[in-house]
Amino acid sequence: MNKVVHHKNSRKAKNKRLNDFTWTLDRCLGPSNTTMDGMGYMPEEALSEDLTNEKMLVYLNSKNCFDFDYEPQEGDNLKIYTPENRIREHLSFIFENGEWIADHYGPFTHLFEKINYGKVTFEDNNEDKKD
Repeated sequence: MNKVVHHKNSRKAKNKRLNDFTWTLDRCLGPSNTTMDGMGYMPEEALSEDLTNEKMLVYLNSKNCFDFDYEPQEGDNLKIYTPENRIREHLSFIFENGEWIADHYGPFTHLFEKINYGKVTFEDNNEDKKD
């Protein structure tokens, strides 16, 4: 009988590694004047046990989670994405009234300017941090 052994670095496990999650940070420039048709995906409430709206809001609103010079402005949009695959799930947060909230902009309704992007990393004590 042949045994199938799955190594922790197998393709299936690799797709779930936390360092494969990415983030983008965009500044909302206002409503778009153009009309576009298309399909957008609604954000999720959780991508993994460690990447949930609830946990991320605690981190985002309690300390500076970014390792670059950044001061949030009204309407900024942070998105955290799963590793690239067939359907790209994501979390979405908007800076509103001085704090981050779990919210999103409708697809194709606003203009954005990219501020920064990177991979999601975790501090040694398993706290979320963006790099």
